[in-house]
Amino acid sequence: MTITQSILDFATGLSLDHISEASFLYEQRLSLLDDPELTWQDLDDFEQRFEPHIDGLVVGENLALEVCKQQASEGDFGELHAAMRVFCRQNRLDLALETIEAIDFEDAEKLQAVADALNDELPQAWQKDFIGLLQDGNQKLATILPKLIGHRRIAAGAELLQALHRNGTDSTFTLIWALGRLREQQARAPLLNIYRQHEDETGRAVAALALLRLGESQMINDLFNFVHMQNWPLIPLGLGGGRSAVPVLCDLASSVQPGADGLIALGLLGDISAVDILLTQLANTKLTEGAAHALNLITGAELYEEVFIPEAIDEDELFDEELEKLKRGEPLYPPGQEPGVKLTRLSQKPEDWQKWWAQNKSLFNSQIRYRNGKPYSPTCLLENLDSEKSPRQIRQLAYEELVIRYGVDFPFETDMFVAQQKQALAKYAEWIKTNGSRFREGRWYFAGQVMES
Repeated sequence: MTITQSILDFATGLSLDHISEASFLYEQRLSLLDDPELTWQDLDDFEQRFEPHIDGLVVGENLALEVCKQQASEGDFGELHAAMRVFCRQNRLDLALETIEAIDFEDAEKLQAVADALNDELPQAWQKDFIGLLQDGNQKLATILPKLIGHRRIAAGAELLQALHRNGTDSTFTLIWALGRLREQQARAPLLNIYRQHEDETGRAVAALALLRLGESQMINDLFNFVHMQNWPLIPLGLGGGRSAVPVLCDLASSVQPGADGLIALGLLGDISAVDILLTQLANTKLTEGAAHALNLITGAELYEEVFIPEAIDEDELFDEELEKLKRGEPLYPPGQEPGVKLTRLSQKPEDWQKWWAQNKSLFNSQIRYRNGKPYSPTCLLENLDSEKSPRQIRQLAYEELVIRYGVDFPFETDMFVAQQKQALAKYAEWIKTNGSRFREGRWYFAGQVMES
């Protein structure tokens, strides 16, 4: 073997190592996004380790590109993701489009891998090309392009509307979501039509959120027409409703079969008249977690407990004698050796919350709304975004509230890399420093204006 061939083999092996490790870290990160044992900032370690492998593939130039082309076609979805990032950084639009065209569009993991890569890496120079592909009605890209445009806030509202008006599109919900992300004002009429008439509850919910982001106050009263029949209006009412939404949601939460969304919505609204109902729902094992989060949103009590969550038993992996033990109701493991994890979570014990509320109720004013135990304000929402204790859902909803309640939108998604999220939070902090005094704490706002009810 010649020295030249040895060098080529070494470089190829190094590129394969880089793309394999990048794949592993990407897949790990996806699996950990909603891991209750981790905070949102804990993912920064995976992201910091991920970047040098992508950079190593970029530095590898043509040889690394060949490896990326091969693994994009033959490798797993994580390797596809890494390859697409490299194609973007190397400005190889031809390779990116070839790769996309070759994907099996029933493979959800690969679709997400490509979408995630483009969301983070799409070069500015490619934006017109991708908008053109949307206008062409390319069905293979229909599931990727709207999410990309919405995530990057690319100015393509007219093109999204054209795509929405086409018959037979398989990406209606993503198009609606993207129009809401762009806050495309020309979308009000078609979105109102979808929100009122769409047969699918998911379509109505996505349209409702988009309209709230557009500042469409007319839609809020319409939500009351559906709230007693379906669950989809509950979170939108929590995000944009006024004081008049509180008794309606309280009545629902007192019903025989309330849902977790209704409890979270009450937590978002922040009216202390909901506290007694939420305390009652703590005893409902199906709703305990939602009730605890709603109570914490209002009170800021921060009551935590440490619990052991046993590992789920897979009967297919048990020996015959273990199966017999299981059938007899006997423990499979010696005391203290049962597999599982210890978690710190919001207390789900009714007595903890009842005691706290009895001691602190007098500190709250029934005439104002609360968040984190303080009069509701943009600062409180930033606290939810910034806190490592906030679950992913609460953080995402706090972002939506900043847009809907106060009309401020610095692009943010909870699946962004940690460094990007921190940049967005810094922009919100600066905006609040400059503009926060314009809003009275504890008042109800919609699109930056005080609500009458």
